Amino acid sequence: MKNFRSLPHFHHPEVRNLAWAIGSVPLLNDPDNRTRLNLLDDEWMLDRFTRHLPWLHELDENPSRLEAFLLSEETNLVGKKFEALLKFWFSNSPWFELKASNIQVVQDGRTIGEMDFIVFDKYSDELLHVEAACKYYYSRSGQSNWSDWWGPNHADRLELKMGKFKTQTKLSKTSEGKSALTDLNITNPTPVVFLKGYFFYPFNALGAASKPYLSHPHHQAGWFLNQHQLETFKNSPQQWVILPKTHWISGYHHENNKLPVLNGNELISEAIHSKALLISQIQEGAEISRGLIIRE
Repeated sequence: MKNFRSLPHFHHPEVRNLAWAIGSVPLLNDPDNRTRLNLLDDEWMLDRFTRHLPWLHELDENPSRLEAFLLSEETNLVGKKFEALLKFWFSNSPWFELKASNIQVVQDGRTIGEMDFIVFDKYSDELLHVEAACKYYYSRSGQSNWSDWWGPNHADRLELKMGKFKTQTKLSKTSEGKSALTDLNITNPTPVVFLKGYFFYPFNALGAASKPYLSHPHHQAGWFLNQHQLETFKNSPQQWVILPKTHWISGYHHENNKLPVLNGNELISEAIHSKALLISQIQEGAEISRGLIIRE
């Protein structure tokens, strides 16, 4: 199920990740602002991606700055790597100026929250307080309500994340948040949410399961199955790649990538005793679908 926007191919894996972070379709679509969260929409994403295409191609030819930056950041977790990619973008883009990142908000000596980014958008002439996340949720029982969409480790749910966004976006408007920003000579940024990721649908009900409430019609999508359904892959050809968390962001491509390609029996052997896995189905070296194997 690949109904989302295709992006130009870049040769370097980390430039592919950065291009995906900027140009992929957001998970949610909220034109009437029902969430009261000011979600950055696909028009914003596509406009900024298009403006940055020459910059991205230049970076693809000489990715040493990006490589060095990512080595200096914590990138072992998907969320951390996604934030590091955005930080590089905001710091090095000709269209943005990063004013501050990871701003601690303290009340009575206790940290009550952290603001992800304060960014000046030179194109729109706006100062933005950006709260960002890259999330992967699967449908527990085929319902559209956010409480039904869980992360692979079961500790995260779309409903909880949206609630957290409400708390995070209000930080810059609290007295403590304003004080922290004043110390950095920053005043009155506009809070926005930058949300990317994937929604995963039951493998045996593709096209039939309900989509999440307010999901973008062209969101990044995949499939999932439980470990007890692994026999589905038995005797399938060599077309599967198990993606380490550092490879979860952009679609897999074999160029400059050395992950092993497995047949179905090899995949079953690797997956049977593992925790949640993200796998890529490839054809001619490029990802054609991705799936989540979960343990219930």
